[in-house]
Amino acid sequence: MTFKTNSSLTTKSMTEWYFGKKFVAEKTAEAKRMNKKTGKTEFRFWQDGTGYLTIKLA
Repeated sequence: MTFKTNSSLTTKSMTEWYFGKKFVAEKTAEAKRMNKKTGKTEFRFWQDGTGYLTIKLA
């Protein structure tokens, strides 16, 4: 699993620091659910005040 913060590759710990652990955990779980439903492997989420979180599964 890889994370991008506003299109820049980041580590999980840096992503959690920037967006907050709760937000990252919620969106990771959502991405896994959506992956099972749609088969897509990349998901992009918006958070006001910080920007885009992109999660790529696989």
